[in-house]
Amino acid sequence: MALDRKDIRAKLDPEHHAALVRIADADHVDIAELIERELVRYIDRELHRASVISGADRVPGISGISRSNPGKP
Repeated sequence: MALDRKDIRAKLDPEHHAALVRIADADHVDIAELIERELVRYIDRELHRASVISGADRVPGISGISRSNPGKP
């Protein structure tokens, strides 16, 4: 059974909303599709960035052991 999709709401100033309408029209998509596509891309990018940052201690040459506390990771 698939989980229900969640609704997200946001408010934009009129000039930003008008720009978003023009961008969606240029891409031949509905505003909701454009926002979902860009938001998912942003989330995926941030998750990847977080995994790269959290995996930095597994880079060759970095042991994760502090010089100030030898023997304690």
